[in-house]
Amino acid sequence: MNPMRFSVRLFVLLAPLLPSLLSSRDALAEQTWTEVRSPHFRVITNGSSRDGRAVANEFEQMRYVFTQRFQNENIQSGPPLTIVAARDQSTFLTLSPSGLKSRENLAGVFFRGWEKQYAIIRLDTWGDSNQVVVYHEYTHSVLHANAHWLPIWLDEGFAEFYAYTRFQKDRIYVGAPSMRMRSLQNEILLPVSTMLEVDTRSPYYRDDRKIQVFYAEAWALVHYMAFGPGMDNGDKLNKFFRLLQGGVAQPKAFQQVFGDPIAFDKAFSAYVDQFTFKAVVLPPDPKIDPKSFTERQLTPAETDYELACFHIGAHDRTAGKTLIEKSLELDPKLAPAHEELGFQLFSEGKDDDAKKEWNQAIALDPTLPRSLFALTMTAPFSGSTFLNQSQEKLETIQIQLRHIAQLAPGFAPPYAELALVEWKLGRIQQAYKDGSQAERLEPWRAGYHVLTGRILLHGNQPALAAEYSRYVATHWFGPDHNEAVDLWQSVPSDKRGDGPPLAWDVPAGVEIARGKLLDVSCGNPTPTGGHTFNVTLMPDNSAGTKPLTFATDKGVRIGFSDTLWWGEDHFSSCHHLAGHPGVLAYKPQGPNGAELVDLEVRDDLPDDVTRPAVSQ
Repeated sequence: MNPMRFSVRLFVLLAPLLPSLLSSRDALAEQTWTEVRSPHFRVITNGSSRDGRAVANEFEQMRYVFTQRFQNENIQSGPPLTIVAARDQSTFLTLSPSGLKSRENLAGVFFRGWEKQYAIIRLDTWGDSNQVVVYHEYTHSVLHANAHWLPIWLDEGFAEFYAYTRFQKDRIYVGAPSMRMRSLQNEILLPVSTMLEVDTRSPYYRDDRKIQVFYAEAWALVHYMAFGPGMDNGDKLNKFFRLLQGGVAQPKAFQQVFGDPIAFDKAFSAYVDQFTFKAVVLPPDPKIDPKSFTERQLTPAETDYELACFHIGAHDRTAGKTLIEKSLELDPKLAPAHEELGFQLFSEGKDDDAKKEWNQAIALDPTLPRSLFALTMTAPFSGSTFLNQSQEKLETIQIQLRHIAQLAPGFAPPYAELALVEWKLGRIQQAYKDGSQAERLEPWRAGYHVLTGRILLHGNQPALAAEYSRYVATHWFGPDHNEAVDLWQSVPSDKRGDGPPLAWDVPAGVEIARGKLLDVSCGNPTPTGGHTFNVTLMPDNSAGTKPLTFATDKGVRIGFSDTLWWGEDHFSSCHHLAGHPGVLAYKPQGPNGAELVDLEVRDDLPDDVTRPAVSQ
């Protein structure tokens, strides 16, 4: 399940600013842009093709560093990454989201997504410390594509450690000191036992001052484990990583690899107090030759489309949609632009118009997997109840999804939907294989682990299902945790294994209601410039009970199952949620009556699963 917090106050740019912003973007799109393709990356730039090749080569070398760390030449690095290489500050500021425009010293930003990823960099300031933000986030992308879960300190420590990688013509430096190290100069180091316990709710991860110390110490821990005395040249760190991925609890794994935490603290403190820090030198990847990268000049329509996709990836859908429409005016046969416009219309709740665009995209290019997937999942016999169709229709969906998986074998959502269809068709072994493949492709998504657990429970493997549920529930918070607890409570009590009982993660003093969502929508504008958020749920097992209805203009936390096909890239709190199973957490007595706190949108399952009472 993907937890998000949305404020229903939907702020927009002031109207007088729009013409100047749009005109500057139009002028930018009319410049000459070049696409450079390397084996694993795309760079689009309004600089020189030589600059584009240099940027692509550096990202390839960064990826090479990870292949050496994980000893895997075919390492996954998350969704396809496009790097927008802006030639100067003017280009960078025009393209950057409005919230970043005041940060003139910023040289790069990274935007992670479910289906696509984007980085924007400034060519005139790229290099040295200016690439830190981008490579920090790229490291997260690689880690999340290759790890089920990492503790916060290790996730951030790895990202900081690799963010300062330096590239020269004939060598790569790994392990250069973090600029955050100065935060440790006048601070007492946190005990490693405390670092291990930090999570996303901890003040060390949220307080502005404490987080600087936390990041610096996370970097120092990884540096010590990689290069410190007695660390076996990083072998202990690798062993610790493998134990975590094998499901070993973090304290036990740490004790097994690094020994007594108090003794570790003493040695670590001495390491941090040293004057200089070691860095390892690697030769560049001999298989990467920038001269072999392909390049081509983008047409004006393609430029508008590419910049539109970047704006959408940077969460500026208004600017993105405007450029997509412009690209189609220039070239009505640009299939990817029709596809992207379809997704923007879908996010606005204009499903029929979206389907027209996807069908047009497929007519122009039958190999577009995202359009095929969207059309399959929005067909007349699909939707929130697509699993209730006849076997013949389910067989049709299965064939279509298998074709999409063949076109895009690295795209996880079709495998998750295949698992649900195969489960419904009674092919539980194949459902398990497809669910496991979705897990392998997107190991960071807790909902895919829960799906596999559900399939195991249905396949008479309750003990294994309990292991899956406990793993997710003890490593994730909020909606992910709650969905795993529901799975655990569905397992017979004598098959749940050892460990304390699992309980829901909800605020104190709330009540829980389960049922079917009759309405989830955004209502009339409010005086503050936002919208009211409306939710109506018909509770389960409630003959004669009235629906629960809420209308609020305050922030509401919304979580949704990872198996819902549209995922986070196309999520809208205003559309497509009605008809799904839902769970509401609300305060019965707020200042103005009952107050909605959380909304969790669940996916339909092939079988009627007993929905346990919530334990708080």
